[in-house]
Amino acid sequence: MSPSHPLATLDTDLLIQHSDELMSRNVWPREKLLAFQCQRLESTLRHAVGCSPYYGDTISELVARNAPLKEFPVLSKRALMQNFDRIVTDTRLSRRRVEGHLNSENPGALLAGKYRVAATGGTTGEKGLAVFDEAAWLAAVSNTLRFQKIVGIDEKTQSMGIFASSPIHISYRIGAEMRAIRPAAPRLNVLMPIEDVVEGLNIYQPEVVSTYPSFVRVLAGEQLAGRLRIRPRLIRTSAETLTQDVRDTAASAWGAIVTNSYTCTEAGAMGHECNLADGLHLAEDAFVFEVVDADDRPVPNGTPGAKLLVTTLTNRVLPLVRYEISDVVTLATEPCRCGLPFWRIEAIEGRREEMLRFAKRGGGIVDVHAHRLRSPLTGTEGVRQFQFAQLPDGLEITISLFSGFDIDVVGERIETAVRATLAMVDAQPSRIVVRAVDTIERSGSGAKERLVVAPTSVNST
Repeated sequence: MSPSHPLATLDTDLLIQHSDELMSRNVWPREKLLAFQCQRLESTLRHAVGCSPYYGDTISELVARNAPLKEFPVLSKRALMQNFDRIVTDTRLSRRRVEGHLNSENPGALLAGKYRVAATGGTTGEKGLAVFDEAAWLAAVSNTLRFQKIVGIDEKTQSMGIFASSPIHISYRIGAEMRAIRPAAPRLNVLMPIEDVVEGLNIYQPEVVSTYPSFVRVLAGEQLAGRLRIRPRLIRTSAETLTQDVRDTAASAWGAIVTNSYTCTEAGAMGHECNLADGLHLAEDAFVFEVVDADDRPVPNGTPGAKLLVTTLTNRVLPLVRYEISDVVTLATEPCRCGLPFWRIEAIEGRREEMLRFAKRGGGIVDVHAHRLRSPLTGTEGVRQFQFAQLPDGLEITISLFSGFDIDVVGERIETAVRATLAMVDAQPSRIVVRAVDTIERSGSGAKERLVVAPTSVNST
């Protein structure tokens, strides 16, 4: 985006005021929170039926008889995109018009003088669109600010984010809102030359850095090499799955704790860890969350689901009812010791699309989530980046290396470590191919690192 095209941002006083109102709910008894959620859900469903042709056709009978939410149909990302023009509650917001605005010279401007729009390809590669009017955007950004305040970040904190490079992506837009509160924070993104990022951080000396988990590794490498010289007390991560090795990396590089956040482009900020870093507290005053199996049946707390269903309670222009997110999520079984009334996600294993399949010892097939294979890669000296691809008879691992390391030596160590990890779950791939590239490019408008991709043609047969 050209500097001559300013980004539309909220009034900071209004934003801070609204986030303080949300903070007051942090001390509500859980019973009051759930009653508030129930009232908002009823209002949201009636609004959706009355103002959205799609919901009028699909859920009006269910709303009329006050059916439980579990009886409502699930909305996939594909269904959202196919029915976008009939789901939105403003007839000016066609899919073609929204996409045209996102492809314009100034996608950060207000569409029709009223709406903020964003897009995502996520880690699934399937495109999604988001639309927020002023009230919905205020609610989304205030929620982000509330979560930051929960972990001790206020308007005076030297805090900054390093995320996407384009206003098409929601992390860029939220980052602009946070910079409006802290105008001294530099404008950095994950696609900038690392030398420029390091220079900006060394000058600003942030107390808190927010970025993707994959970029934490990059920054930690710069810190341990002596080029980056910052002393953050807290690292906040978002948009990619956070694993223990990233927490360990941050502790080693800075002695900092890592708190994870949970944001969906189509919905906004949905959850955040408290300072105990023991699971993501869910914003149940703004959403209804359901963890379900592959057949959309609820699973008990403590059991991993096949997907997460999210119903938004603050966006009247793009209501989402039981919107499907393909994260493998486990809800906590006990309240958090911090005392917040919001229930927690105990663990997010990653996307359903990141599941790999291998031949099983003794016959059959075993499913292994790609995140299980992170440790062998992060524990192998010389590996800078890595990515997996399923092969018909095994696994392709793409890596980039730090200078001075031999690909044959590193590749042999990786194959040995990965085979040992897979053997623990009786997985026996016939073939593991390790290939090296100069760098693994980030993908999509969010500039995320995809953990699992399609195999290269040379090794896919």
